[in-house]
Amino acid sequence: MFDADEGRNAEVGREMAATNDYVMPRLDGLPYLDKPIIYFAVEAACMEVIGANELAARLPALLFTLATAAVLFAFARRVWGEEQGWIAAIVMLSQPLTIAFSRTVIFDSALTFFIVVAIVAFYFAIVDGNKRWTLLAWSAIALGVLTKGPVAILLPLIVAIPFAIVQKRFKALWSWGGVALFIIIIAPWVWAISQVVPDFLHYVVVTETAQRLATKALKRTGPPWYFIPYLLGGAMPWSFVALFGARRDDVRARDARLYVILWIVIPFLFFSISQSKRPQYILPVMPAIALLVAYLWSDETRRRIGTRAAAIVFAFLGAVLIAAPFVISARHMKPGVLEASESTAVVIGIVALVCGIVAFVLERRPHVAFIALVLPVILIPILGNPLMNAVGERRSTRTFIDKLRPYTNGTEVVGVEAFTGSMAFYLGRPITVISPDAEEFTSNYLIRHYEHFADAPGSPLRTADRLGSMFDGTPRIFIVRNDDKKNRAAVESHGAKLVAENPHFVAYTMPR
Repeated sequence: MFDADEGRNAEVGREMAATNDYVMPRLDGLPYLDKPIIYFAVEAACMEVIGANELAARLPALLFTLATAAVLFAFARRVWGEEQGWIAAIVMLSQPLTIAFSRTVIFDSALTFFIVVAIVAFYFAIVDGNKRWTLLAWSAIALGVLTKGPVAILLPLIVAIPFAIVQKRFKALWSWGGVALFIIIIAPWVWAISQVVPDFLHYVVVTETAQRLATKALKRTGPPWYFIPYLLGGAMPWSFVALFGARRDDVRARDARLYVILWIVIPFLFFSISQSKRPQYILPVMPAIALLVAYLWSDETRRRIGTRAAAIVFAFLGAVLIAAPFVISARHMKPGVLEASESTAVVIGIVALVCGIVAFVLERRPHVAFIALVLPVILIPILGNPLMNAVGERRSTRTFIDKLRPYTNGTEVVGVEAFTGSMAFYLGRPITVISPDAEEFTSNYLIRHYEHFADAPGSPLRTADRLGSMFDGTPRIFIVRNDDKKNRAAVESHGAKLVAENPHFVAYTMPR
């Protein structure tokens, strides 16, 4: 589990499964209200079945990704034909950004599924005029809100509203039944949390949504062009198939194509002007690119132009990756990571170069060219495994906790201004954290409510001045950041013995 996000999210799911409390998410025993309940609940359910392990934590993201592909298949098959359905599903599943987040313990694959269902349902509600689609759309929006907040309302509507205006069917987006279902789905959990945390709604609406999008308060800003590389690279090579395969035609005769273009352009522009930027924010755009490629693939001229463009990009990228270890100095990289990155770059580069050449030479044979464009991307998780393992040794505490395990039986573990979600996940229990600000939890909610939880009865969070009281002869394990000389000296001054270390943390035991 990579820290911070994966380790933290996995630990919240583990604690939910351990407590069987599927209402209040907790991190280290403290309320974790930065995100709603759906992903954690699915994650916890998986852990109840197959255990609190990495597979169970990652499984929901994969399942939601496959479900999204199934929705794309159904949509494209209905509006363009069965072959386009298969193309749309396979293209989405062979996009780098999709693959990355289908194996990451983060909420965006689940959010994307609900947004895709809502957007697709709104399309059929507008085109067919059947209110049952409107009910489905608002139900999916409600579940999206319970996955990652109000952004699940905004994205489907900013895509559907312009299309509904063009079609002169704006009322198709509204239904009293849909609003009722939205409230019925959301209200019970919001009510239950608000009984325990009265300021919950203010925190979600003002801090986690309004400030995230409109201000720099959460320090996640970026330039207006921030998402351009992620759009092109995240959907590669299909972004180039769509870009070079597109040409002007009568979009009014192709409602679904117009809708898909709105689906790409409007969210991209929205997130580009937003003050909060992260690569995964445009994950809901990836299915739209897959649909556009499926549409273009049915036209031989467009397919051939797009295929040639993508093949050239692949071949060029492959050549660059092959040459990179020999011409670019990367000695600043850490040992292990450097060697793994060089070998991974060469192997992926060879595959990309060969497949690029095959796709270019055999572009008149669409099925062969299609396979050549799919293959390099879907092989990345396998070919890149040595690099991911090397990075994981630095960004996860699994090996570190394994070294500690002989000392942890019945012993309190204390993080001295040191905590990550993966520590608690691999320990399988909470950690006492000594901190002046709760920054270690990487939770905006806990940071903003530090004074409420620090030193509260039953809370694992302790103020910084409590460190001295921890050296009272009780057996404890102290975890300190590797570069924290002050706290390392404080622990060592009481005769602590160093028993484990990794690139970021060290651990000590106290003599009995």
